[in-house]
Amino acid sequence: MEADGLFVYGSLRPGGPSHRWVLRTDPIGSTPGWTSGRLFHLPSAGFPVLVPGPDPGGPAPGSGWVAGEFIGYEDEAALASALQDLDQLEDVEGGLFQRRLLPVLLASGHRYQAWAYIFPEERLAQLERDGVELPGGDWSEYLH
Repeated sequence: MEADGLFVYGSLRPGGPSHRWVLRTDPIGSTPGWTSGRLFHLPSAGFPVLVPGPDPGGPAPGSGWVAGEFIGYEDEAALASALQDLDQLEDVEGGLFQRRLLPVLLASGHRYQAWAYIFPEERLAQLERDGVELPGGDWSEYLH
């Protein structure tokens, strides 16, 4: 399956402490979007993590949706280059995050496929124990 862009929901979002990493990958634009799942804040680490979930069925935003930004790139080569850079930040090789293709819903109603950095479902019990679940699915609201 082909990716249309990148979905960011935490520190990589505009206003987030790591957004400069996204900017240096030369995106062509961004727009608000949502993906299905559960969002947790890790107080000991200071960042959120997403565990993908089934389509909530209801409209976004709402229960079962995680808010973020859909980031677009000029072409597949530009996206691949951005991912190579961001994989290092997200410690994909070390196993901190996994990069997975997820469906993203935009405010316009359009759906796209985007790469996102996620925590695997097998770590859900750890998140439920050590993290703070954000039922609204928006990390920026939690920080304010």
